[in-house]
Amino acid sequence: MVAGAKIAPIVQESAPLRRKLAATLRRLVETGGLPAGERLFEKDLCAALGVSRTVLREALRELETEGLLVAGPRGLSVAVLGRADAENIYAVRAALEGLVARQFCERADAPAVAALRAAEAALVSAYANGPLPDILDTKLAFYRALCRGAGNDVALELIERLAVRTSLLRARSLNDPARKDASLAEIDALVTALAARDGPRAGRLAERHVANAARAALALTPAPADDPETHQ
Repeated sequence: MVAGAKIAPIVQESAPLRRKLAATLRRLVETGGLPAGERLFEKDLCAALGVSRTVLREALRELETEGLLVAGPRGLSVAVLGRADAENIYAVRAALEGLVARQFCERADAPAVAALRAAEAALVSAYANGPLPDILDTKLAFYRALCRGAGNDVALELIERLAVRTSLLRARSLNDPARKDASLAEIDALVTALAARDGPRAGRLAERHVANAARAALALTPAPADDPETHQ
């Protein structure tokens, strides 16, 4: 023990409840249940979700750290994603996914390829039949299979966080049947290149898929007006 150090009891936290609450709030932001720019009132959220203010504040701090909420003079609100930030997020994702695709070709074994094909099949089904939350979940499962096959959990963590921040933009583009068909065709071409271990081609296809998704999403999204309380 370090001389003079003061040791205090560990504060007990309801971590499982906090994680579940954070996931619920995150999904509400993803799907527009909590729209961009909306102010959050702790009393109302506690009543609606049936949780204590202490646990709610812990979950809200987690989402604020992720960039989904911003603090202003009147309290927390759902972050408004500016066009420049959205463009930067998509650019970072394109670089990350291109890297992961090349790593997958170098590192993935046969079970990893099979898992990726299964994830693609689930995504095709979700695009055809599923509501938006199912599509978002299956797309994330596809990225998990890709990153795990590549042996890159760091990239997975970053892709997950970036995907949440652009989820509303993605939701708008997914309402376009032509973009949905194009997206599935791009993913199928990517999986074919990954299974063939064609790293350069897989990297280019992964980057192109994100670039096309960005183009579709941003075309449908007007640049929001600057708001010092919600703009980031």
